[in-house]
Parts: sequence; C-alpha cells; structure tokens
Amino acid sequence: MTHDDVLVSITASREKDEIVYRVDCSSDLTDEELEYYLSEIISGICKWKKSMCEENIRSFKGKLRKKE
Repeated sequence: MTHDDVLVSITASREKDEIVYRVDCSSDLTDEELEYYLSEIISGICKWKKSMCEENIRSFKGKLRKKE
C-alpha cells in the first residue's frame, strides 16, 4: 500500500459492465485483525445507513481480486 498509516482500504469500481471490489491491507495485519477491521467497517456502515442492513437489503455482485 502506498500510505503507511492505512490499515485496510476497500474500493468498489466499475470496469466495463462489471462492478469490481478491491480490498487492500497492510502486510503486517494478521487474518484476525483484517477480519475484525472488516466487521467493524460493516457495522459502521449499518449504523450510518440502517436501511441497508434491515429488511430491504440490497445485493451487489462483483469480483474480488486476490491479495497480491
């Protein structure tokens, strides 16, 4: 990653007719830390946009790239 202070970065972008997801993380994170940060990010989004996490859940389809 280019920024020393970034632990986890999530990006969704359009490429041609697909939505592509990308998750970058610091190389010194353990799997447990990455799982914790991702769950906290999702929890924060659900607090911010409650309707996304309630009955009217919207589904998105995309590709996950392998961590390099």
